[in-house]
Amino acid sequence: MEALLRVLRDGGLVVYPTETVYGIGTALSAGQAGVERVRAAKGSPPGRPFLVVAADAAMAFSLWSRIPDAAHALADEAWPGPLTLIGPAREGLPPGLLGERDGEPTISVRVPGDAWLRRVLTSLGEPLISTSANRAGEPPPGAFEDVDLDALRPDHAVDRGRCAGGTPSTLIDLLTDPPTLLRRGALNVLSIPLLGSEGASR
Repeated sequence: MEALLRVLRDGGLVVYPTETVYGIGTALSAGQAGVERVRAAKGSPPGRPFLVVAADAAMAFSLWSRIPDAAHALADEAWPGPLTLIGPAREGLPPGLLGERDGEPTISVRVPGDAWLRRVLTSLGEPLISTSANRAGEPPPGAFEDVDLDALRPDHAVDRGRCAGGTPSTLIDLLTDPPTLLRRGALNVLSIPLLGSEGASR
């Protein structure tokens, strides 16, 4: 873990496992330069936001300018786990990391279910700018052997075999009332409270 932490503290790019698929990312403190390194490795188009993974709900919510009403209930229900929540971004975050809804900047956060990754995040003391460890348009890798290291060219990669999941996280937008399901993923949406019928059908 120490080698991984050294790379992250130096703003390096790493490949690591989550409970769903392998991810690629860098420390949030790497700023806009870190976002662009992730974007270049992924091959993502300009303007496409990324998510961050955090050690716990407090770290995740610290990235929002306010905490939407449904956030605590959803976090209590599904974190740690494969649930990504979109909320209002606080000031000072790298602009390339952010989305937008009705003129308000947004940021997507989750607390991963993988205990090893949460220990890394706790030791690092900050979230990771993150996306799945595949080139854009290719399937996300559920096992280390599926990661194309030659294409991604990370500074460090962690091999922990096959991830327990294999499906990306479920994505919910908290800036609507009720919250809106934007992507069906690893989390069973039937277990999630507070979703309106419109969101559940998307």
